Order: sequence, then structure tokens, then C-alpha cells
Amino acid sequence: MRSHYCTDLSSADIGKEVTLCGWVNTYRDHGGVIFLDLRDRTGLIQIVCDPADSKSSHEAASHVRDEYVLRIKGKVRARGEGLVNPRLKTGEIEVVASEVIVENPSEPLPFVIGDESVNEDIRLKYRFLDLRNEKLQNIFKMRSKAAIAARNSLDKMGFIEFETPILTRATPEGARDYLVPSRVYPGQFYALPQSPQLFKQLLMCSGFDKYFQIAKCFRDEDLRADRQPEFTQIDIEMSFIEQEDILNMAENMLKDVFAACGYDIQIPFRRMSYKEATESYGSDKPDLRYDLKMIDVIDIFARSSNEIFSKIASEPKKNRVKALKVPNGDNIFSKREMN
Repeated sequence: MRSHYCTDLSSADIGKEVTLCGWVNTYRDHGGVIFLDLRDRTGLIQIVCDPADSKSSHEAASHVRDEYVLRIKGKVRARGEGLVNPRLKTGEIEVVASEVIVENPSEPLPFVIGDESVNEDIRLKYRFLDLRNEKLQNIFKMRSKAAIAARNSLDKMGFIEFETPILTRATPEGARDYLVPSRVYPGQFYALPQSPQLFKQLLMCSGFDKYFQIAKCFRDEDLRADRQPEFTQIDIEMSFIEQEDILNMAENMLKDVFAACGYDIQIPFRRMSYKEATESYGSDKPDLRYDLKMIDVIDIFARSSNEIFSKIASEPKKNRVKALKVPNGDNIFSKREMN
């Protein structure tokens, strides 16, 4: 149906007859000549509908509005002097339409695509429209790149990818199971997996040695910032290994994933023991973008006249008293903020 994606075209294609398919991103009528920005998953290209070139295409374009689905036939040409758009990948060229075919008209839109001020409930109701937003599409494209890179990296390291059952039995995990009633066995239920734990251990017992899966998991728990009922995880299991093998595998995989997404990260990563992390930062996943470490001040409180503090400080093996040293803090915080 089409010969090219929109951004496949460049100055090297000037003079070529092409067929493009996509959505009308914007519509402009400039004194009889109609300009359309046609959008597909790769980006935008400008379409020119000039009655001097084709009356039929101009007539068809005059009835077009935003988000109409079109098939355009025409010839690639260079944009006029001073009309180049450096913000577009195809900003040096345009397509002069010889035929405009409306594959599907669009009803008036409930909101302008890409307008982030629109209420989220409305955006979710019309999710198929919201997903036309370039920002959201780029998220899905990057996720696809990351998943492919993870697969390729693990394959390179000798892992075998498996698909494990979704309808399975309940296993002891950290949350409640989602239960699915069985039609064949009335009164009995399947459980959706909280993780493929049972199956990957079975595979290790079977001698497969290295397993991975981009696994869908389900946990019946309350929604929070880092919790949701349905999620995807890169699930990995290895046999006959030591701690260093796991760390090296994870570092190499993450380096490959970030490289596929356009970021260069250096390995090996900085390593920190659990004790160091919790003692210095109060967390097992500290944010190292700033170096505001906690300082042990239990010896100071051991000499305190305050009975509550001195009692806590009298058992240093059981209790901790920590402080944050903020350089120039007296000029940053008011007394009220400090209290």
C-alpha cells in the first residue's frame, strides 16, 4: 500500500514517485494551496496540495481535517529557499500530492493530541488517541529496544529463554494470589504467578544451567509508586555460580541495554556492602548523586544529660544515633525548619 515511511525520505529521493500512509498531524490552507503534515510512526513529512499540480488532490485535501487517515501519492521535491524546517528530519523536502485518498475520516477530537493539561481520565478513556502522542510513542519504542537488547545480551552470555505457564498453582510469595476458577474442575482454582519461581527451579534441576524470561507477574496488592497488580520483570536463574558471576552478568546486561537506548555507562559499577549502605545512607538503595552521609554520633549522646538519649546511647550494639552534617547549614535552614 505504501512505498516508504515518512522519514525514510531525504534529499536523495528528490524526483521520486512515492506512496505514503498516515494521519494528518496539522492542516493549513495558505491562499488556495493546502499544506498537510502527514504523520506515521517514524515522524512527519509535509504534503503540498496545489491545484496547479493536481485539482483532484487539492479538492480531496480541502475536506481533510486533523487525524484523518490518508494515503498520499506524489513526487518528492526540495523545499523552496528559506522554507527549510531544521526541526524536522524531513525538513529539506516535501511531497507534491498527485492523489489524496481518504482511508478513514476522523470525528471531532475530544482533546488535542499531545496536550498534557487534559484530565487523565479523559486521556485514558480515549487511550488510542493519547497513544498517538510522540512522547508516549517514544517510551514504547525505547522499551522495545531495551527488551531486545536484554534478550540479545543474555543470549550472548549463554542463557536460554523460556516461557513458563501463566495458569499455575499457588506458591508461597509476598502477596495474595489472583485466583482463576477452573471450568473443568469445579471448586478448584488456578493462581496467576507472582513469579516463575517454581518453574525456574525445576529448569535448574533439569540441567538447563542458565534461564531467563521477560515474565509477566501478578500480585493482588494495593497500588503504590513501586507496586502494581500486574508487572513485567527480567527473570534470571543460574546454576553453579558465585556472587561475582551474578554481579558481572548484571553489569554486562545493563551496559548493553543502556547502549541500545543511547546511553554509555561504565562498568564495573561502584560496589557497596549492605552494611555500608544502611550505616551511611539509611537505605539499601541510596541516591549517590549527592554525598550527604549519616554520621554516627552515639558517643556524644552517651554523655548527654537527657535521660532518653543517654539510655539509647548506652547500648551501641543495639541502637544507632545518626546525624546529617550539612555544610553551611545554619545559612540554609531557619531555626523553625531545623526544628
